Parts: sequence; structure tokens; C-alpha cells
Amino acid sequence: MSLLAPADQQRLTTDFAAMTRRVHLVFFTQAVGCETCLQAREIIDELPPLSDHITVEEVNLILDRERAEQYGIDRAPAIAIEVEDDAGRRDSHIRFLGLPSGYEFIALVRAVMLAGGAEPTLSAESHERIQAINTPLTVRVFSTPTCPHCPRAIMLAHEIAWANPNVTAFGIETTEYPDLARQYRVTGVPKTVVNDVEILGAVPEEDFVDQVLAGFASVERAGEA
Repeated sequence: MSLLAPADQQRLTTDFAAMTRRVHLVFFTQAVGCETCLQAREIIDELPPLSDHITVEEVNLILDRERAEQYGIDRAPAIAIEVEDDAGRRDSHIRFLGLPSGYEFIALVRAVMLAGGAEPTLSAESHERIQAINTPLTVRVFSTPTCPHCPRAIMLAHEIAWANPNVTAFGIETTEYPDLARQYRVTGVPKTVVNDVEILGAVPEEDFVDQVLAGFASVERAGEA
């Protein structure tokens, strides 16, 4: 039985019908030590029946460490999104760590649509500004399934990653990875971390971009030290 209500299935089918690129959900799992991997797979398996532009590719984190390292993934469940068009198949630099349930499912759907050809929501000015990021940068957005403001922060990070391949953006389910929450001092969500810069809450796009660029600048300064 589907996890989605019939009305939700119909709405997503209509939205996905506009996709112009194939989207591959590269799903990292492991048979032992992952309590939510099966549930995560059940959630993402809801999407391919709604569009022939969406596929799921399962990768065992333990057996294919090299593939996982390629995406900067060291735990499961996790999702890396790839896109395929006439130019071939490539990494979108959009990532999810943990179970994409609750409000986080909204961010997953938006990421699929963005990779599939939906019009980006990032303003032209923001798009131009983030082109200054010319070396690899990781943006981590911590969220929980019950946080209604978290998808906005995750989607902004994913939009930036989509607009500039030097950026890789992770949506991280905080309660599933308490070690990461402790490492990045997460006491509330959404919280975005870019190097040593912290963005608290779902801030407006302009402010979010300002802080991402500040995080990039701190990386640059550290490299010069």
C-alpha cells in the first residue's frame, strides 16, 4: 500500500509530468546497523511510479565504499541525486542524510523537481553572487521531520549547489545522527553550517547567500594562513 494519499499521488504525478531530465536517486544503504534504511527505501520508492523520469539506484555503503566516498557519504541511509540529459549523467551535488520523512519529504520532492528541470527559485542576483565560489565548499543544513521551516533552508542550500557545482549541499536529519549534531553544536533547527559560519533559522534568501559567501571567505582565509 502506498504511503502517499491518492490526492498527493495525483498532485505529484502532475508536477513530475513537467520534468525534462531523468533523475537518479542514488540510495546508500547497509544491511546491518541501519535501523531506518528499509523505511527510507520505502519512502523514495513512492516516487518512480509517479514518473518514468525518476529511478532509484541502491548502493551498499559497506560493499561499495569507493562509490560512497565519491559522493562524500560515510553513513546510511543517504541519498545523492544525479541528473541525466542529452549531455550525459552527472552529479547534482544535492545530498540527503537520514530518513526523508515528514516535512523533509517536501525538500526531497523539490530537489527531484529542480534536478528534473523545474525553474530554479534562486534570484538572478543570488545566482551571480555565488559564482564567486570557485573551490569546493560544503553546506550542511540540519533539520527534523517535524520542523515546518526546515525545508526552506534545505531547498535554498540545494538551489545554491545546483547553481554552482563547487558547492555540495547536505540536508541532514538531526535526530538520526546525534554525533553530527554534537559536532556542529546543533541545539535548534534549521541550522546551516558553512565552515565556521552558522546560519540559524530559515532566513531570507539574501541573508542566506550572504552567510554562505562568508563561510566561503573563511575557507579562503584559512587557506592563506
